[in-house]
Amino acid sequence: MNHLYRDIYRRHALALVGALLFTLLYGFGGMLFGDTAWMIELAIAFWCGLILISYWFWSGRSQSFRDSGLTLPYLVWSIMFVTLAIVIVPSVHQMMMMAYLAMLPFGILGLGWRALMGICLLIVGCYSGAVLTLQYSAAGPFESVRELLLGIAFTLAVMSFGIVGREFVLLRDALGRKNRELRLALARIEELSTRDETTGLINRRHFVKTLMDKRAMSRRDGGPFVVALVEIDHFDEVCTEFGEFRVEQMLADVAQLMLVIVREVDEVACFGRDKFALMLSGAQLIAGEQVVERIRKRIAEQPMAEGMISITISAGVVQYQPSESVDALLHRTDALVVEARKQGRNQVVSQGLTAFD
Repeated sequence: MNHLYRDIYRRHALALVGALLFTLLYGFGGMLFGDTAWMIELAIAFWCGLILISYWFWSGRSQSFRDSGLTLPYLVWSIMFVTLAIVIVPSVHQMMMMAYLAMLPFGILGLGWRALMGICLLIVGCYSGAVLTLQYSAAGPFESVRELLLGIAFTLAVMSFGIVGREFVLLRDALGRKNRELRLALARIEELSTRDETTGLINRRHFVKTLMDKRAMSRRDGGPFVVALVEIDHFDEVCTEFGEFRVEQMLADVAQLMLVIVREVDEVACFGRDKFALMLSGAQLIAGEQVVERIRKRIAEQPMAEGMISITISAGVVQYQPSESVDALLHRTDALVVEARKQGRNQVVSQGLTAFD
């Protein structure tokens, strides 16, 4: 359960506790003043509705809704209960006014500002309707001037609460946007720190870390893996002839070609300006050599950068040997790239089989 839903669950629990306390207070006031007609039926109906809404939330059925916490149904149902409670038990209407105010903080936490202002207007309208109903019924005498002043004060309190709540909601939404922007920025920074911008591949530092993790895993479970370094032949001449923009296109094309050929469990990295590195998980030397040879042939046959640049590669392929350090592994691989270059380029050179075979 993430932090957001923990907060919503906690607010729901607090709302239910508050509803229970006001229901008990309503019942105590009704018995104290002798107004108990329809009181029990109303309380039962209110809690049946509340339990139904709570079940819909706690079962997770509302998580796909925009208002996943069902704050608005909770508030509207509770406002209806308080309004009817005032009409049924007039003697406790001033006490139940506090229940209206007690609901508003939950609206601030769970609603947008428009919905919050709508709830404030609904409260004012329901309370006014309840008071007018009592004023023009046989429910008991009301002091018109006193009730008018009380109603005005209550309306001002509710609307002031709504205006302040609106500012809080706007600040909450702005903070949420800033937090999302910050998370995106941090993700982008993390991506830039681990990936090459031109090719989109992981960079040398991250590849070395991946090798260290793979080496630790291999020492634990004995699984083999192959490492290859791929160097573009005559890279300086290519840069001089075609320029920076075309060369970057070429590097991106080479990266995509290698990603298509290797498996998802393998890693391809930009290891330098003219070098790529591969880590073939679970592979032994012969299989690794075949994969790199397939890459070499495809690159030699397929012009890069929209067909503008034809290149070849020289590659070295080694299999990890038990207890070998990452530096030693990379040194062996790089030495084979130098050997491929000495032998005329456009070829794959591998080192003999290891103790895994």
